Amino acid sequence: MKSVLAVLVLVLVSGCSTMAPPRYGSSPENVVALREYKGAGIQVTSLRQSASFSAGCRLMGDIEPADGKSIPEFIGDAINSELQLAEAYGSDISLTGEVNEISFSSIDGLTNGEWIIGLKLEDSDGASAEVRTVYRFKSGFDAITACNATADALTPAVQDTIRDMIGSADFAKLVEK
Repeated sequence: MKSVLAVLVLVLVSGCSTMAPPRYGSSPENVVALREYKGAGIQVTSLRQSASFSAGCRLMGDIEPADGKSIPEFIGDAINSELQLAEAYGSDISLTGEVNEISFSSIDGLTNGEWIIGLKLEDSDGASAEVRTVYRFKSGFDAITACNATADALTPAVQDTIRDMIGSADFAKLVEK
């Protein structure tokens, strides 16, 4: 009876937790690539989220970005951070956009996981660039390990999404003025 009660308490307590990834850390690869636009004065002014997002992970709780940010805020701030480090940030070219796909799996093939991020950026003239990035990672077998690994994988997934965006020919067209 005591063991059943202990398991019940553990399930109830663990179901209330939120796994937050660490704050965004810039990718040196992205910063180097963005140096091509040094002095261009680019910034993401707003991102919206048109895709539904289920944040729950294996009954452990929700996976949410650091500092109470929404997914679009996290991604927009990440892009602007990369632009600042590359000395390409400013107010000459304002980009808006949307997160049109966002999902994760902490159990792909039992011990792997993936994040899928679809991102579209637009300039004031209506030109756009769009990418869809699938980031795969090792998650783990048990829920605690897998969900924490999934939360930790958000930052590299966003880094790869930014890499894919700035590597696209459409992005180059958006920021050439």
